[in-house]
Amino acid sequence: MGKIYKKLCEIEMWAAILCLICSVTVIFIAAILRTVKMPIRWGLDIALLLFTWSTFLGADIAFRKKCLVRVDMLINRLPVKIQKALEAAVYLCMLSAIVFMLAYGIKLTVISRARVFNGIPGLSYSWVTASVPFSMWLMLITALTQIYETYFRPKQKEAGPC
Repeated sequence: MGKIYKKLCEIEMWAAILCLICSVTVIFIAAILRTVKMPIRWGLDIALLLFTWSTFLGADIAFRKKCLVRVDMLINRLPVKIQKALEAAVYLCMLSAIVFMLAYGIKLTVISRARVFNGIPGLSYSWVTASVPFSMWLMLITALTQIYETYFRPKQKEAGPC
């Protein structure tokens, strides 16, 4: 992997971690303030925004590290050529799903630009929905990188499991 791609992956990891930590913190603070009868209207809205971004960024991170759930008991018993063919079919299905979600995520982001949060009237809901096309763009890069490394690059030592 190139230096730029590695740096992008590192930034993505820290952004996902930061979004998740901030989301949990905002929910915690909102719960405490609600308990002492000083609720904040924007707490859940900001937590939703941050959690959505951490979820979709985390999905790409899991995809890149090949830590998504997979059942391969039957696949491992097949000949290597058939395994490769099935893996190519899976990549094709994944690419199709990623492109579909990218296209409709962009459409959803544009459509929801007029929608605003209840607790934050000045903040467009498009900031939440933009997490879908942004993450799908990153997943597309990840998928193409994995396809290249699987089929067109000489084998290298693989890192351990998740």
